[in-house]
Amino acid sequence: MSKRSERQRLRAVSTWLRYRLLPRWDWQRLGIATVTIAVLCLVFSGRFIPDKVTLRVGDISPREIRAHRTVRYADVEETRRLQEMAAKQIDTIYEHLPFARVDAQRSVEDAFEAIARARAMRPPESTRWLAQQLSFLPADLVRAALEVPAPDLQRAHEVAKAQVDEAMHREIRADTTDLAERKRAVQTACIQKLGQNAAGRLAAAIGTHALRPNRVPDIARTEALRERERRGVPPVYRTLVAGDVVIRRGERVTEQHIEMFTALGMRNPRLHWAGVLAILILVTMLVVLAALHIAHYHPRVYQQPRQLWLISVVVTLSALGVKLGSSLLGLPLSGVQLGYLTVMSTTMAGMLLAVLVSPHLATLLVGMLAIQSALLMNGEMRFAAISLMSSLVGIYSVWRLHDRYDLLRAGLWIGGTSLLLTWVLGWMSQETITELSVGSAWAVLMSVLAVGGFALFVAVLERPFGAVTHLRLLELSSPEHPLLKDLMLRAPGTYAHSIMVSHLADAAAKAIGADSLLARVGCYYHDVGKMRRPEFFIENQRMENVHDRLTPSLSALIIAAHVKDGLELADQYRLPRPIRDIIAQHHGTSLISFFYQQALAGCEMHTPVLEQQFRYSGPKPQSKEAGIVMLADAVEAASRSLSRPTPARIESLVEHIIQEKIADGQLNECSLTFSEVHKIQEAFCRLLVAMLHSRVEYPSSAAVTHAHYDHEPTATPPEAVVDAPSDTPLTAPGRLE
Repeated sequence: MSKRSERQRLRAVSTWLRYRLLPRWDWQRLGIATVTIAVLCLVFSGRFIPDKVTLRVGDISPREIRAHRTVRYADVEETRRLQEMAAKQIDTIYEHLPFARVDAQRSVEDAFEAIARARAMRPPESTRWLAQQLSFLPADLVRAALEVPAPDLQRAHEVAKAQVDEAMHREIRADTTDLAERKRAVQTACIQKLGQNAAGRLAAAIGTHALRPNRVPDIARTEALRERERRGVPPVYRTLVAGDVVIRRGERVTEQHIEMFTALGMRNPRLHWAGVLAILILVTMLVVLAALHIAHYHPRVYQQPRQLWLISVVVTLSALGVKLGSSLLGLPLSGVQLGYLTVMSTTMAGMLLAVLVSPHLATLLVGMLAIQSALLMNGEMRFAAISLMSSLVGIYSVWRLHDRYDLLRAGLWIGGTSLLLTWVLGWMSQETITELSVGSAWAVLMSVLAVGGFALFVAVLERPFGAVTHLRLLELSSPEHPLLKDLMLRAPGTYAHSIMVSHLADAAAKAIGADSLLARVGCYYHDVGKMRRPEFFIENQRMENVHDRLTPSLSALIIAAHVKDGLELADQYRLPRPIRDIIAQHHGTSLISFFYQQALAGCEMHTPVLEQQFRYSGPKPQSKEAGIVMLADAVEAASRSLSRPTPARIESLVEHIIQEKIADGQLNECSLTFSEVHKIQEAFCRLLVAMLHSRVEYPSSAAVTHAHYDHEPTATPPEAVVDAPSDTPLTAPGRLE
């Protein structure tokens, strides 16, 4: 009985662990933390693994080293060379594709069946359909296929089929010139048999397109045979006699020297486990505390694994900076010089985190990296202080970069701070003028390297980890960007609307302390989807309103599709994630009210299902910048319909639109507060009053001229706003519902 109860208790514990505890663990983020801890421990524990010979490949030996005993060692370079020579003797093995010939014949049959079907259609539908089906044919051959006499077409069919069948009976290897040679042979044969006419060229085009490789490389078998050949090559051994010179003073270390050191036992480490355990505990505490801080105070960063990986990479790069930096400089660095190298790596890491992740989070992490500097310098707190102060100055200097001169100013600020701290802390340590001068030179050099490394790693890490810097946004804001140029040419009205919206969003973002550059660039691209069908949007219409011929539901569907089209273009042009989010969220789930009201006119009652059909698919704005773009888009579109834009009417319009968005719940998922919304409203009103100011009345003929230019076309009434109409509660110019 007791054994059964014990088994039940163990089963209950197992069930609790499986279904209650383990699912709550975030294994992905736990893996990131584990990798970070492991790498940092390996870096910091390096000083607990002393080597008799610490030289590495590329180093210059400071002394002569001789063999203390006779050993036999493997010549790695010569062995590798012989192995590769043996592997190259094995030719590539190919695998036969049994269905390649059948597929080629089917391709010919399908092509001529499509031609026969198109010939039964009426032009010009037949031409368009055949061009779509046989996209590999040029336009002249598409027309020829429809016009060539039936007997010639039948003859072309037979010749193409016969030539393809003959070619596919031969060997066509995928990674060779076989396919090109067979295509030339088929083309020549078709022209010889049918002549240089439409039928001959048609048969040649269809036949060459149908050809395909019937032999593909069997990489696994080939590589297995080559690997077997490599393993069959015996290692090349050489003998090192005691007393022989291994490396002379001033000689550069090669892989051959490393093999000799290893064979002589000069590189065998003796690990100090107590020190390694202490490093493990300290690093684990730092990583866990940083993870808890990010989870509680930066949830958006915590929810994005790519951002966490970016933080891990930057922190580990900072730790590796000292070891890699000394190798790159090619100098045997002293303790003081290594200290300034830690200052450089920590400062660079702080600037990278500020620009790529968050300046607030960077401030916390550089404090932990300063502790890391003390660990690397055996508890030397002077360099920890310089690292912390220089990093904070660097974070403040590069938080919002706008041009290359900002980098220069950042370098000057960091260099000045490091220089000042070097002298202040040097006076406290009673250093000599010579030592202070040398330290000053290293401080300036490391400041320059920190800024240079920052510029390099920003370019390297930005796109792989999905981060967006102000430098990247400035590139996207250029009118020479291909997508903006296309928007300007295909939908000039939308482009002008986007520019006006960007002015409003920029002013509103600055008013509440949001990222004004992100909001402005987001406005440039928020309506790029209108390029697909520009004539369906009022700002691009010149004469006829195409929506007069469509049903309200179809018009609403076309209008809402510009968000999806915009996202497709954003993916095509590889726009960064924040810009894609603004494109997807700038309408939220707003109601396309203009066409919804038209649809209601033909229905007896309002239904939630009908209303849902006339709403954008969302999602709602998730950031302050996306919320600002939504409001600016709606306000700018509505302001164009005001016939007499007085300050009072503008303020009433802006307030009504913003309140409508709030009542509709469009701002529920972004972090805008009521106070910030009020500031946004004031910024909109201030800018719109300046933009929509009244004009001076021109006398005599000038009045006629300006009246002619200012006259609105009658084909599209002002109230027929189509895009932002979903955002504007207007039924007539300047009159609210």
